[in-house]
Amino acid sequence: MLKELAEKIEQLVEEKVKPEIFEHEGVDYVKTARGFELLRKPSTKAIEVNSLEGLVKMIKNALKDAELDGMYGIYKPFIVNIKFNEIYVMSALCEDKSRNYLVESYPITPTLNIGYDLTVEEMIILLSTSFIPTENTQKFIESLSSLRVVEEVEFNDDGVGQTVTAKKGASMNQKYQIQPIVKLKPIRTYAEIEQVESKFLFRVNKDGTVCLREADGGQWKYEIQKRIVAYLEENLKEEIEANDIVVIG
Repeated sequence: MLKELAEKIEQLVEEKVKPEIFEHEGVDYVKTARGFELLRKPSTKAIEVNSLEGLVKMIKNALKDAELDGMYGIYKPFIVNIKFNEIYVMSALCEDKSRNYLVESYPITPTLNIGYDLTVEEMIILLSTSFIPTENTQKFIESLSSLRVVEEVEFNDDGVGQTVTAKKGASMNQKYQIQPIVKLKPIRTYAEIEQVESKFLFRVNKDGTVCLREADGGQWKYEIQKRIVAYLEENLKEEIEANDIVVIG
């Protein structure tokens, strides 16, 4: 008994015993002690990019491999799935009903600190470095500058707007009417498409810090997704018309 077991192990080590593989409806299964299990074939590892231009190049390059009739398990049409700023490119279903993930794309964007209390100086720096310069942005920065040098802040908040009374040392008090809603264009997506302008709620706190909060219910995300779809449809027009790619977003 032990001799037969040793011979069996030796055969396996020397690869004299090959696994039994069976095909059913185009799918391969391997026979094991537990029964038949799906034979898992090597899959691709998605390549990560951070621009729409790089994404388009990678898709076109991957299509060349797919033209070899799935030699690498890459089948057409590709599925380009857009989830807001995240983009996933997958092959069509393989024989075992799985998909190969080919490319993943995420934009490089600055930290905006939306919803956080900042000093006036920090807010001005944020607006100057992480927002697209517009007329609204410039006016907003100018209005913030009047609050930058104050030592005390008293404000009358009616629930909609704020009237801030600022005092610097022994100087005369000055009143500033704060506009509660401002339109700004932060950098929140890929550089290849136009950034989305949206509404923000601006608040001044009793300690003199300020805060921006989103005020459009997240509609800017939907608009960004639409612009990404439009970019890909324009730059992959031939591939889409040839049914090599399906864009979902």
